Amino acid sequence: MNSTTQENDDSSRTTLKLVLAISYLVLFVIGTVGNGTVILMIINILTSMKRNVQAGKRKMMSSTNHVFIYVLGLSIVDLLVILHLPFLVVDLLKGQWLFGVAMCKVYWFGESVNKLLSSFLMTVLSWDRYMAVCSPVRSMKYRSNATALKVLLACTIFATVLLLPVLIEAAVFKIDKFRMIPLADGSRELAQSDLAGTTMSKCMFDADATFTLYTFVIGFAAPAFLIIIFYLQVICALQKSSRNIRGARGITKPDGSSNRVKKVTKRIVAVILFYFLCWTPQWTLNIMSQFNLIAVSWMTPALSAMFFVAHLLVCFNSAANPVLYAYINRELRTQHVMAMHRKRHSVCQQEQRLTQRFQKLCDNILTSLFHRKTHVPLVIEKHVTAAENTSSSTDEDKDDYL
Repeated sequence: MNSTTQENDDSSRTTLKLVLAISYLVLFVIGTVGNGTVILMIINILTSMKRNVQAGKRKMMSSTNHVFIYVLGLSIVDLLVILHLPFLVVDLLKGQWLFGVAMCKVYWFGESVNKLLSSFLMTVLSWDRYMAVCSPVRSMKYRSNATALKVLLACTIFATVLLLPVLIEAAVFKIDKFRMIPLADGSRELAQSDLAGTTMSKCMFDADATFTLYTFVIGFAAPAFLIIIFYLQVICALQKSSRNIRGARGITKPDGSSNRVKKVTKRIVAVILFYFLCWTPQWTLNIMSQFNLIAVSWMTPALSAMFFVAHLLVCFNSAANPVLYAYINRELRTQHVMAMHRKRHSVCQQEQRLTQRFQKLCDNILTSLFHRKTHVPLVIEKHVTAAENTSSSTDEDKDDYL
């Protein structure tokens, strides 16, 4: 019976690893393509803005492009999170860490930065939308490209400082794969684990209670509270504006503005619910594990699966953010198309200028050659009398000029 149970557990663990590996690879492909596409689109918009020679258009574009800077930062963070997944897949399939201590620290930093920086940027985006709707005139000086770059830099520095313990303490340990405890070199536990064949190297970061609590408050609880407050204010302001418009027009039934408010409200509610859906399971399990309310190991496949599913949801959030913040953004798509048009127009102008320069160069060369052919015989005619008394070599020189 014990042998049968052990075989069933081994089969369950193998199946779980395979399913997780496939899921992570799918998210890796989707997230890399999605975030990479958004990054290229925004870079295309920002670089083309510098080439726009029409001051009016540049002014018009600068009032919205600061939002693209926030989305660009969010996409880069999400891409960094997605890029760590192949290392996790190899670790799952091989059963141990194969990439050394330095990559272990980079791996954990990329894994952890999403907990803070991504939440910071989503909070900033909600604040920006709140300012744009509730205080559009007074907020113009804050809603600029320069401010966006400063905020992005400040959030990055703040998140990096908070995550310094990860860079310092993340390391590769020898552990028992069933008990999931570190094994010290030369210890009796390590010898027993080696004898049982359960020793493996793992890239680990053992977060203490302080780190877990302050990252939870700063990286999840506070951003979630602010996101809800900002978006609720946006919804209330839009509904109030819609009612005022209908009242001014004497309309009692829902009109186009009401439908627009409903669409915006649904989108905002979807963003908030998606945020909580993806992040709440991860933080709940982390806190419960930190305070020993649950114990996780490969001996409990069901509980391990819960942790991996929670982590999959976080990765899914990083893969889906481009859809929520970029692909459904009509302004981003419009600006991208305009930027492509401007660049094509610029390329055509450059080609036209090069063609004109080449044609002018050819004309100059032809003019120079024609000038020589029409004026050299005149010089020869002036010296024809002297040439008649020269030797045959002089006649050959004259033929060379002709």
